[in-house]
Amino acid sequence: MKSLLDLDISPFKQLMFIFVLTVIMMGVTSAFPETPYSKNAHLGPWVVVCSMLLFYSLTNCVLSFGTSSSMQYYLHSIISFALLLIMGGVLAWQVSGVGIDDAGSMRWLYIVMTFSYLVLLSIVNLIKFLVYLSKVRDNRA
Repeated sequence: MKSLLDLDISPFKQLMFIFVLTVIMMGVTSAFPETPYSKNAHLGPWVVVCSMLLFYSLTNCVLSFGTSSSMQYYLHSIISFALLLIMGGVLAWQVSGVGIDDAGSMRWLYIVMTFSYLVLLSIVNLIKFLVYLSKVRDNRA
């Protein structure tokens, strides 16, 4: 039986799954009433997008261990992440009616999520390289 970590799942399939999950979560959160006394009640869709970006980052990096072509996977992953940033931002803007400039610290969260994703992807790539080196060394011995 194959593990989830052994499957070669395309980053674009992951993107579509996360985007559908984002739409569902925005629908669920918009179904509940907002607190009228909160200054940040209108930022719910932006919070959902940021949490889905973090979820995509983690799942994408974990699923990268099962790929055979690392460079192509990383290129597609970065393109998918950028598409999720854009599509999620446009969706949050449409649902909330608040742009990213008026959404408080969401612009900074976007920047932090992007750099965190790139660092996490680099760490995973380094781990895969170290595992490869240890396998080569074990085969020589």
